Amino acid sequence: RSTRDRTLLVVGAFLVLLASTVLTAVSFPAPHTGGDNAAYLTLAQSLTDGTGYTELWDPETPPHRKYPPGYPLALALVMALGGTTWGAFKILSAASISAAVLLTFAWASDRKGPLFGGSLALLVLLSAGWLQASRWILSEPLFLVWTLLALWATERGLPDGMKPEGVDSNPSRGAAIWLAVGGAAAILAFFTRSAGLPLVIAFGGVLLLARRFRAAAIFGLAFAIPAAWWILGARRGGEGAYQDEFWMVNPYEPAQGTIGLPGLIERVWVNLKIYVFDVIPGEWWGSVSQPLVVATVGAVLALAAAAGWWLRFRSAPGLAELFLPLYLGLILLWPEVWSGDRFSLPLYPLLLFLAGSAILKLGERLGEAARPLVGTLLVLALALPALPTLFTLAGEGGECRRAAERGDVFVCHGPGFTEFRNAAAWAGANLDAESVVMTRKPRIFFALGGNAGRVFPFTRDPDEFFEAADAMGARYLLLDRVDGISGYYLPPILMARMGDFCHVAGWGPDEGAGTDLFGILPAADRSGGGAEGIGRCPPGWYRDPPREPAIEGRRVPRLAGG
Repeated sequence: RSTRDRTLLVVGAFLVLLASTVLTAVSFPAPHTGGDNAAYLTLAQSLTDGTGYTELWDPETPPHRKYPPGYPLALALVMALGGTTWGAFKILSAASISAAVLLTFAWASDRKGPLFGGSLALLVLLSAGWLQASRWILSEPLFLVWTLLALWATERGLPDGMKPEGVDSNPSRGAAIWLAVGGAAAILAFFTRSAGLPLVIAFGGVLLLARRFRAAAIFGLAFAIPAAWWILGARRGGEGAYQDEFWMVNPYEPAQGTIGLPGLIERVWVNLKIYVFDVIPGEWWGSVSQPLVVATVGAVLALAAAAGWWLRFRSAPGLAELFLPLYLGLILLWPEVWSGDRFSLPLYPLLLFLAGSAILKLGERLGEAARPLVGTLLVLALALPALPTLFTLAGEGGECRRAAERGDVFVCHGPGFTEFRNAAAWAGANLDAESVVMTRKPRIFFALGGNAGRVFPFTRDPDEFFEAADAMGARYLLLDRVDGISGYYLPPILMARMGDFCHVAGWGPDEGAGTDLFGILPAADRSGGGAEGIGRCPPGWYRDPPREPAIEGRRVPRLAGG
């Protein structure tokens, strides 16, 4: 026992040191260009400001019903402690990934010993998805912590699995405490990401199968009360409600309509191929340029994990064996455009554990002496191909940190996003505070400048565009080049109705190639087109003379008083 404890301590300390070194090397000071980062920060700000869980970026500031409040609450705590920089909030992500690595080690060590657990923790740390998650202000790292804590604590509370004959009818106080921790972690996982619902269902199922009916009732009540408030509120809809987006063929192209049962079946099949042959093997073999090789690795991992799951489910199933198929089923049902490692991150410890267990079981036929060799080869088969990606991310992070030494972390992104940042800052300094701006990324625009707004409608029909603009009271429109969405939808509308817009300001190398802010004329002043060009907006549309904004580099502008 003492030898095992010493081994656990040594391997755990090594993992802490390794995780700190690796995550520091890949750290990236600039904010993510996706809207979720800004949304989480703005929701956290609404909580710290005492305005409730509201969408401050929306002109009507409605209650938010899409993202559960768990992660914004954690960010709000960082704010309460004085955090105002992008880096301060990213520390929470890096610390969460480190904790998830240690929890992976603890969970797998209880099942297979510290060497197996350490190897598994090393591999998940080297996965591209876990490394990327440590760099951004997103909920995935905290979700990993709660998920793995639930798995580990439940294993300790039910050490013999969920079969009734393997469960002590009079559990010890310690086992009951571990189960309570596991249940609390499962609930916190759900309130961090809605995708935690399979974990809640799996935990309740484990308790029922283990005949822990009293514990199951307590857990169900503890989950049902807050979940009922959240789920019923979410069903009322809101910005991008999940229950609405789920049924769309493509949430980014609403014109494609909704999906039926045949389409849903096809979606599952397409997603399965994406995850098995691309996303999951690409986490370690992403630097390999031969798709067939990567797909083969994915197929081997999937088949081995399926065999390992079956072997474990027949002998000593636990929460992991129930959670895996439920969670996998959930992500296979999501629209294909969302398929990616952000959803599959919690699967990696489980898939690698089950696949490794099955391959080691097969390796027993070679003799007991061959087990260390087989295990070493398995680890090297994933760890070595993952190193080029690690070095690439570390190189990007180091280059960004050096470029941002003068304080402006946005130089790490291309000119499109830098122009977007400058436009948001200029609008915040020169437009009326109540002005509504239609943009591709209203949440980031608000976080960087302070003007509320919504996404412009994904249509190229001018009548539909102006109908949506009037409905939200929008007075301005931003044509950006952050991605191709603005460039696809907005130019046809601007060209068709030149006389119904005016030009406010532009950013970029030359006219027509950068980012431009337009004024949307009131309905009474619109001509329906006919103009030869878009004229300049008169000074009443903005501060005269315009004020050069104070550009915030490392600090989040809304939190820095920008």
